[in-house]
Amino acid sequence: MVGIKDVAAQAGVSISTVSYALSGKRRISPEVRQHILQTARELGYFPHGGPLSSPGKRTGFLAVSDPIRPTTTERTYAGFLMNVVKSARERGYDTIVLSESGEQAQTRLEQVTDAGLVDGVILLDADMNDSRVSRAAISSVPYVAVGVPHDTAHLACVDLDFERACNAAVDRLSQLGHRDCIFFGSAPDEYRRRSNFIMRSLGSLQHYARKNDMTLKGYAPPADSSDAGTWAIGSIDSLLEKAFAAQPDATAIIVQSDLTFVEALIGRLALMGKRVPHDVSVLSLTTLGDADRLSTPIDELPLQPERTCSRAIDMMMDILAGHGVPMGTVERLEIPYLDRGSVTQARRNPSK
Repeated sequence: MVGIKDVAAQAGVSISTVSYALSGKRRISPEVRQHILQTARELGYFPHGGPLSSPGKRTGFLAVSDPIRPTTTERTYAGFLMNVVKSARERGYDTIVLSESGEQAQTRLEQVTDAGLVDGVILLDADMNDSRVSRAAISSVPYVAVGVPHDTAHLACVDLDFERACNAAVDRLSQLGHRDCIFFGSAPDEYRRRSNFIMRSLGSLQHYARKNDMTLKGYAPPADSSDAGTWAIGSIDSLLEKAFAAQPDATAIIVQSDLTFVEALIGRLALMGKRVPHDVSVLSLTTLGDADRLSTPIDELPLQPERTCSRAIDMMMDILAGHGVPMGTVERLEIPYLDRGSVTQARRNPSK
C-alpha cells in the first residue's frame, strides 16, 4: 500500500514537505509542489479520496467541471449536468458544479481539489485539447472525463463511439444509393475550440464518405446566426441556397445542430418543393434522442447523456473503491441508430 513515505522517497523530499504540498498549510515553491503532486499521482496516492483512503475520511462530494461557453445551449447543458448530478446522488455523493471555462476553470479545479473539498473530479464537455486535462497529472484526486481528449494518460474517459456510428450511417446512405450528400454543421466556434464529439463525428463522416465514393460537402452557419439555439430563417435559407447551388443533385442531408434548426430546415425544404424523405433524406446527428417530436420525425444518432454520465460516475466510484480502473482507460459506448423513416432510397436526378 502506497503511503506518504513512499511519495516523499520517490520525490526526494521530506515527509513534512509532502504533507505541506498536499494540504496547502504552508507555502512551498510552485515547482516543488507540482513535482510532489505529480509523483503522488503517478504512485496512485490520493490523500483526499481514492483507493488508499478510508471511506470515513472522504468528503462525499465530487467536483463537476461543466464550462458555460458562448455556444452552450440550455437543453444540452441541462441534459448532461442533470444526469451526472442524478447519478452521483444515487451513489451517495453530492456535487460542486464549476461552470468557468479556460484558465479560470483550471483555477477553480485547483482551489477545490487542493483544499480537500472533493474526492474526485468529473469533466463534462471535454475538448480534444482541453486545458483542464493538464490538472489531472498533478491532482490529489482522480479525474474522469465525459469525452476523450488527446491526452488520456492521467484520467479515465467515457464517450459515445462517434466513429463507429458515423461509419454505420454513411454505409446506410450508400446502400440506399445516396452519392451526393450535404452536411450542415455546428457553429464555427465549436470547430475552432475543437469540441470533442463535433470534431470526431465530422472527421468520421468525411473519412467514410470518401471510402464509399460519396460526395460530402459541409456548410456551417454564419457566426452570428444563432443565439443559444435561436435560428434566423434568413440564415437557413442562405445555407440551403448555397448548398443546393453547389450540389443540385444532393439526395441526403446530415445535420449536426439542435432541434430548432432541424425543424426550421424541414419547413424551408418544403417551401423549396423538397419533401422529406421523398425528395431528400435527412439524418440528425447528436441531438438528444427526441427528433421524433418534429413535424416530420427524423432518423437520429443521438447524444445520450444518461448513459455517458452514469458510466462516468460508475468509473469514479470504482476508482475510489480501488476496483481496478487504471488511469488511461477509455471506454466508447455504442450509439443506436433511431430509424424514423426519414432516410430512404435515393431519388434519381432530383434536380431534373
